[in-house]
Amino acid sequence: MPLFYQATSIQTRARQTALIRALLAFMVLSSSASLSAQPMDDTITVTASRVPMDSLRTGSQVTIITKADIDLRNPNSLPDLLRGQPGISVSQQSGLGGLTQVRMRGREANHVLVLVDGVEANDIGQGSEFNFSQFPVQQIERIEIVHGAESAIWGSDAIAGVIHIMTRSPESQPSTNFLISGGSHQTENIAIDSATRLGATQVAFGVSHFKTQGFNVSRQGNERDGSQQRAASLRTSSPLSAHWRLGTVFRLQQSQNDFDDVDYAVTGLPTDAAFTTAHQNWIAGVRLASDHENFQQTLSLNFSRDKNANQTIPNAATKTDSEKQQFNYQISKAVNTATWIGLAEYESLSFEQRGPSSFFGDPNQDHTLTQLALGGEYRLDQDNWTGSLSARLEHNSDFGAGHSVRGNAAYFLTERTKIFAAIGRSIKNPTFTERFGYYTNFKGNDALKPEHSLASDFGISHRFSALPLTMTLQGYAAHLKNEINGFVFDPINFVYTANNDQNRSKQRGYDAKINWQPVEALTVEAFYGRLKATDGNNLNEIRRPRSSGLLAVSYRAQNWHHQLSAAYTGDSADIFYPPVPPYLERVQMDAFTLVAVTSKVFINKNVEAFAAIDNLLDTQFEEVFGYQRSGRTVRFGVKLQLN
Repeated sequence: MPLFYQATSIQTRARQTALIRALLAFMVLSSSASLSAQPMDDTITVTASRVPMDSLRTGSQVTIITKADIDLRNPNSLPDLLRGQPGISVSQQSGLGGLTQVRMRGREANHVLVLVDGVEANDIGQGSEFNFSQFPVQQIERIEIVHGAESAIWGSDAIAGVIHIMTRSPESQPSTNFLISGGSHQTENIAIDSATRLGATQVAFGVSHFKTQGFNVSRQGNERDGSQQRAASLRTSSPLSAHWRLGTVFRLQQSQNDFDDVDYAVTGLPTDAAFTTAHQNWIAGVRLASDHENFQQTLSLNFSRDKNANQTIPNAATKTDSEKQQFNYQISKAVNTATWIGLAEYESLSFEQRGPSSFFGDPNQDHTLTQLALGGEYRLDQDNWTGSLSARLEHNSDFGAGHSVRGNAAYFLTERTKIFAAIGRSIKNPTFTERFGYYTNFKGNDALKPEHSLASDFGISHRFSALPLTMTLQGYAAHLKNEINGFVFDPINFVYTANNDQNRSKQRGYDAKINWQPVEALTVEAFYGRLKATDGNNLNEIRRPRSSGLLAVSYRAQNWHHQLSAAYTGDSADIFYPPVPPYLERVQMDAFTLVAVTSKVFINKNVEAFAAIDNLLDTQFEEVFGYQRSGRTVRFGVKLQLN
């Protein structure tokens, strides 16, 4: 949870204002040109660099999940879609729509930057994390996952990588899609998305409604933990002239979820309670861009706001209201095989918390933070090799100056064989929650230092000529200095706090993945990964499975699509807070495998019906100690497309 407190001085604000004015003047005086508005190719990534590039020619590990991939798997939620992806672990604490953390390569959830249509979406009022369970998967057109230290390109939150979620593009083929589905736990889901043209302006919008009675999360009791979610999004793209294009993004999302209390007196485990949490999120962005003979420039203004209310006491709730305003200017120039990229960025963050006072203190507080950053990237693309070097210098109103650097390279041994490597140094500033507290029994630590990371990865990929098979093997290693431990318990004052670990934590592991298509109608995807993540005391980091894997077999007939998948999650450590001394205990969570099957039939070119069974074997499992996940569930529905 974020935010840093300190007012910016008059001199600093004057310098920032002067810089913004200079950038605006430069844009007006710069030459302009047309900006293409073509749909994105499946191999093009807009996240691995500040400008679009071929993902096959980068030294970074990039996973692209397309709309076709999503439709084939037909997941129940975004966390279900991310389970089984290389280097990713999922921890869902509550029911559908409840708190869900996604970690990459053994790092923390707030080490992963999440972008929604190019706008930073981490909730700075909730630990600078993103709740993946509240994003409707039906609205997703594409996901790009970039692994590794990406702070040199994307800033502090990208210390472990970036997950970029994209909704339907306004440049997509005009059509309207309807979805209605239902299933176990009295679940209902309705979604509509459409792309059209209004004169020269291209428009895409989507709305969705999700409601479920949920299931019992606690090991005891029988209360269901339900969820309601509503979302609406709008994207536009308009040519202003032959040289300039204006793009806009707007998104509104609301949710309400039930969650349980904890029996602190007897068991220390979750217990039934009529607690609720409500969340509202607004995202807005304006982007002015030009492209002229290999010279590009963009001016962006982005805004995000998150409001949270936790109702644990009748007629009293703890509330947070946080905002992020971001202004950036980017320029790039391609010269022969080289590309130069420059970036100037200004951020303003604010955080407000209100709630009832208690024995533990007064939670009411207000904080602000500003940050100015300058960055650059140099990219070289030769016939048989490519590489890039990125650097970012930033000044934070609370933590002063910091810098991040990253380099990567790829070498093509043959047309079918690529070796690649990357190394980066990143910085992650403490969040508002870590510094100032959030829950009434969590006391913040304003003396926290920024975390510093050094990470490297390397690998090889090969496409076999005799077989339609692609294999990728990748290893990675990292260590983290000043890692923030947010689970420090003070038994005297009976509060929790956050501290910097004195010793360095370490993360290392490997991923192996294959894609095989023995015949046109059959596709086999397999993945296996190992992870060793230890803290400064050489103890296994919590909620980091030591192994994970996925086997998915897909069959496409003329009018039928089927997929059978098995996602494996290995054993992992967690922390349990018993009601008796020593009040903190390390526990082990068992490994589990989730089997899912989905089938769809195309009734005609415009109508399809589908059915799916999640957790086919009715496996009992937990991703957070004491919080049960759902058993077998069934889903069914109909999709209609109007061209």
